[in-house]
Amino acid sequence: MAGAETQTGSSTAGLRLLSLLAALTPLPANAGAWIAPEGGQEIWTSVVGEREGLTFYETSTYWEAPLSGRTSLVTSPWIEQSYDTDEGWRAEATIGAKRVVYRDDRNVVAVQGSGLWVSHPNERCGEGGAEVRVLGGRGFGRTGFANVEAATRALEGGCESERVDLTLGYRPTENWLAMGQVFVDHPRAGDETIRAQLTLVHVRPSGRAIQIGLRTRIDGGAQEAALVIGLWGRPGD
Repeated sequence: MAGAETQTGSSTAGLRLLSLLAALTPLPANAGAWIAPEGGQEIWTSVVGEREGLTFYETSTYWEAPLSGRTSLVTSPWIEQSYDTDEGWRAEATIGAKRVVYRDDRNVVAVQGSGLWVSHPNERCGEGGAEVRVLGGRGFGRTGFANVEAATRALEGGCESERVDLTLGYRPTENWLAMGQVFVDHPRAGDETIRAQLTLVHVRPSGRAIQIGLRTRIDGGAQEAALVIGLWGRPGD
């Protein structure tokens, strides 16, 4: 499990930030920082990078469908193709529900519970499990936000891990968003990894957005530089 655990945090983290971008636009306050706007949202992210001299590719998708102003269904599959594992690939997926438990004009707190599947757990653990995540965000007018997420995971057989994702966003103009992010993955039976990511998001007149940036590992472990490209929007747009 450690292999998958230490790779996927930065792939899916920040996907909920399309809702934060929506919260910075002149929409009603109940658009919310964490619940997708009406019609839902989807984000497709591709990553290509090099780890210890070997190329890897990641593909992840995030779908969110609001059920109300405070509750939504979320799912997020992820897959990596790489040459540093015997199988040559690994994957995971979550599906669950998100609920806003507190919200005012600037702040939001939500909890999310999900079922979890991991393709290559270690020998003593099963592929199925669960994830519980607590999310908190604060908006700074229409120009920026801060966000923190903390998650704990467990697979059948007792494999456990924790994650923390930190994000700062700055919106210099109506159509541009700059984000700096740090992702900490801490499997209890493996090495901790810390990654940093810097990206720019451009919102097109159609309402869809393009994200591009760089990600790297900053914990002193194996070098891992990667290019990140994402497409944000609503299903069917």
